[in-house]
Amino acid sequence: MNQLETYYNQYLLNRVSATQTLVEYIENCLITENEVSEHSYHKIMIYRWTESEVKLFEVLSEYFVVTFVPVQFETQNIVSTFYTSSLSFVLKIIKLDFMFPHARTMYNMDILFDDKTSHNLFKQRITIDNIVTSVVSSRFNEMFELNLSCFCNDPKFVEMKVFFYHLTLLSHFKILMIRMGRDTRILNLSNNNLSQVPLNILNFFIKGQLIGINLSNNNIPSLTELQRISSKIEKLWVEGNPLCEGLDSITYIKQIVQKFPRLTELDGIKLNNHGLMMPFYKNYLTVPDKRTKMLVEKFVSLYFSHYDSSRRKIDLFYDSMAQMMLSTSFLESEENAVYAAHSRNMLNPEKRQSILNNKRWYAKRAAILSVLTQLPKSSHDITSFSIDVLQHDHNCLILIIDGVFKEESTKVSPERILQFRRTFIFHVHSVHTMSFYNIVHEMFSVSLASPEIVKNSFKHPVRNLNQLTLINPEQEEKDVICTAFMYYTQLKRVEAEARLLSHDWDLRVALKAFATDCKNDIIHPDKFENTQLLVDEID
Repeated sequence: MNQLETYYNQYLLNRVSATQTLVEYIENCLITENEVSEHSYHKIMIYRWTESEVKLFEVLSEYFVVTFVPVQFETQNIVSTFYTSSLSFVLKIIKLDFMFPHARTMYNMDILFDDKTSHNLFKQRITIDNIVTSVVSSRFNEMFELNLSCFCNDPKFVEMKVFFYHLTLLSHFKILMIRMGRDTRILNLSNNNLSQVPLNILNFFIKGQLIGINLSNNNIPSLTELQRISSKIEKLWVEGNPLCEGLDSITYIKQIVQKFPRLTELDGIKLNNHGLMMPFYKNYLTVPDKRTKMLVEKFVSLYFSHYDSSRRKIDLFYDSMAQMMLSTSFLESEENAVYAAHSRNMLNPEKRQSILNNKRWYAKRAAILSVLTQLPKSSHDITSFSIDVLQHDHNCLILIIDGVFKEESTKVSPERILQFRRTFIFHVHSVHTMSFYNIVHEMFSVSLASPEIVKNSFKHPVRNLNQLTLINPEQEEKDVICTAFMYYTQLKRVEAEARLLSHDWDLRVALKAFATDCKNDIIHPDKFENTQLLVDEID
């Protein structure tokens, strides 16, 4: 065998020179898994190829039904060349007469057999398996995340001129994938130009501990391409794919949740119990710091929940010596009286000097609370929010929020939709490992929304994360909440549905009303499935 190895060193193979003896030699190497052959590389030469190298590799792989990882691809004059250690590939080229078709053209091939060793190519004795294993292992971190983002362009591949031309090649490294799939909890497949979900790779992971998949910034064209992969998936990232285009946020979420029934987080945003999110998180300036993102999300959720309710505790967000300024573009009128009384409106010449003298900014927490509680009751359209983080460090956080809200109608003024911009400047106070954020300055501006903004605002109901309310529920949602209500109350289904409907499908409110009615003994026994219900259990 050693004599044959020496004889076939740098042996030019074509339709004339390929002999049966060589074929038998290659077949024997494949049967015996000859270790020497793993470090032998054969130069494949293709004539007059005009398309991209990736297209060439795909065509060859499909036609010869073989998997290979090319090395040192280059094109000179009319010849495209690369190296491979795959003897199966070489054998199939020989048996298929050194030709392959593509786009109605037959392409000729030659092979320089056993042209180089791994040491010649990589300056060390190493196999393709070793290289790929090294790259994959280096991308597994202590958080049990396997980060395969931009995998094909890994610096090590580039340095060694290994053309790992498509992520799905990984599925052929079975031992490696089985080992990685056992421990991986988060799999990052972003930025790999995927045209579909790579199930042949995911199959190695879904039987293990996998709970999160990142498919963002690929080329996945539609939701129909998303298969129901695993019921264990809790976190999913798919933004940056064509499938996200042309869908409103609610439809987008509902369709994806159908494929991933246990999903709790989509595109880095937590979903509530009804599968819907606080949509404004997708609209604000992305920052690389996850801690900043989490902080901003918490603040916006809490602050505007308080602002749109009683506002009694809104002062707790402010520093004791905080300052606030309110400005509007309103002229003084009956419906704008509250804003005019507190704002720095410079449009009214009669009031200008008074404003300049009084300066109309509010210092200290109590003064700010007094102003905010006097402003009309409101409801914000959080789908309209645009949030920018201008600065965040250990001393300061600067946040700008633009959006739309509507005032509740009163006897004096009808409902109207307004635009706002609120700039918050936070002071950061650290105690040991804890950081406390308080608003020290706020600039609050309000104006009437344009007809175009009014037309596009409040188009979708927004569900409060702290409520148990269904808005325009589908039958499946009705069934779920009705079953829960029947469980707690032991009411018959007809009565349970009637009570939920009368309370706008708000489970908490319906339960409180039911408890009150039970204590006052005004519910007829015929309404119950079980007359032994204990009302104290509901309380």
